[in-house]
Amino acid sequence: MQHSGLTSKEATSFNDLPMEVQEKITPFLNHHDLAACVRVCRSWKTLFHRQLWSHIDIVWNEDDKALKKSVRRSLKKYKHLVRSLKLTLEFDELLPSFVDHCPVFPNLTAVELKAPFEEDYESEWLEGFINITANEWKRVVFRKVKDCIGIVEFDKYPFEEFLRLVAPTLEVFRTYDLTLLSMVKVNELLCTAPHLKELYLFGGADNTPDNWLDPEVFQESEWVCSNLEVLGCRIGGIPRPDITREIVGQPAEYRVLEGNLQDSVELQRQVYARLARFIKLRELTLGFPLDASDALYDKSYREFYRQYDCLAMTLDSGLDLLKGLKDLRVVGLVNMEIYTEGEKEMAWFEENWPLATIRREYDSKSQDSDDDGSDDWQTDDDDDYEGDE
Repeated sequence: MQHSGLTSKEATSFNDLPMEVQEKITPFLNHHDLAACVRVCRSWKTLFHRQLWSHIDIVWNEDDKALKKSVRRSLKKYKHLVRSLKLTLEFDELLPSFVDHCPVFPNLTAVELKAPFEEDYESEWLEGFINITANEWKRVVFRKVKDCIGIVEFDKYPFEEFLRLVAPTLEVFRTYDLTLLSMVKVNELLCTAPHLKELYLFGGADNTPDNWLDPEVFQESEWVCSNLEVLGCRIGGIPRPDITREIVGQPAEYRVLEGNLQDSVELQRQVYARLARFIKLRELTLGFPLDASDALYDKSYREFYRQYDCLAMTLDSGLDLLKGLKDLRVVGLVNMEIYTEGEKEMAWFEENWPLATIRREYDSKSQDSDDDGSDDWQTDDDDDYEGDE
């Protein structure tokens, strides 16, 4: 009886594959698989060990001295293999401890720092953290530990030093659940980071001048990041006399900036015109979800924190200036006072952004399924936190 398929002589093992093919396979394995592979044989250890250490995920504990010693010894031994680092701190004051114990990583390009962000760091601590790599910075992510009041006040940090060391090569800058990010400093970043591809600033429910870009910067600033692909940031400070409905039982004037319709449209057209320059944008997020886990998350709560000084995203306000953004796949307009459901606007979206998902309201069901409530609002590569190839 004959069997179909390959015979034992025709079968090909992993070791028979060319080395360049083997190397292309390793990035698709998770850390559990990689750890198993390095134990198979010496040749596999040589191949997979490099990928195993390319990204490290560390929870820096205050009390476990034995763990600290083991981590410190391993980092010193394999520091040349580390390309990206995710560091989780139980307390803010543990950052200088980590900086003191870790080596300089010669090939590190990506860092994610997850911490409570409830205390002000001393400037030398952040400077030390910035200097943990001798290589070019490409990706920086700040993420708040859940249920903490996250505050990052870059005005108090040595941000000029940060810009000097990071901005020339920075490609991704993201923050999650952090408030009081100085938009003056964010604007400086846009003006000094020519390779920036992703800027995503999620500040939670806080909608204050510290948490949105003012329309004036769109006219006065010279942004150098012409290849921006992801822009997630509130834009505010726009008078909206077109909003006349009651808001939380009060007249609109209590929540809407004063100004006439002509001034409002002029400001909005300036913003649209600047955004239109980013022809490579695939995600444009201007509105962000509120924390659905909050006990006060009801209709009045959402209404109170809704953004009313934002772009109207209507054809009458100048939306047509954005028709050249053909690569858009995600447009986030959640918790914004927008009027995009008119027949003209719906037809415009279908004609000009046929491949884009227009998110006007947040899906609370998907919010409940996320660990920290933010994953549904990240791009596809957020959880695949890896160093650059």
